Amino acid sequence: MVHNAIFTLYTRLPKFKADHALLYMYLMARYNTTYGYAFPTTEDIALAMNCGKNAVKGYKDALVAYGLVTVRRHPRWNNDVYVVHAPISEPAAFYARFPEAREHEAKRKATLGIGVEGLEVAATTEASQGAWSNDEITAWL
Repeated sequence: MVHNAIFTLYTRLPKFKADHALLYMYLMARYNTTYGYAFPTTEDIALAMNCGKNAVKGYKDALVAYGLVTVRRHPRWNNDVYVVHAPISEPAAFYARFPEAREHEAKRKATLGIGVEGLEVAATTEASQGAWSNDEITAWL
């Protein structure tokens, strides 16, 4: 399950786009709870996301920069392994950690002709709703 904060807060960051959210979801889906990490190859990720290896590197770099993923090299197999971290879900903590998000969101809303008043209220409401349970998703489908 992916927390709503990925879509309601992190997409307000200047360098966080839909492809970053997709990679985050992919790594969560590939996360091995026994090992404590996901270990798809860059090629596996590129194939799954329908993009090139250079794009994958850029997406990984952004997830690392935003604290959503830690990338390590496996000492034995010499491949990347990914420890996925929970997103910051409280708007006040998110904006304190990423103050650039507030300005970026205001610019995006102005560009799109959307009022910026109520920005924090909407983020609080959306982020606090959390992720859906499997039963809720099944019922929705």
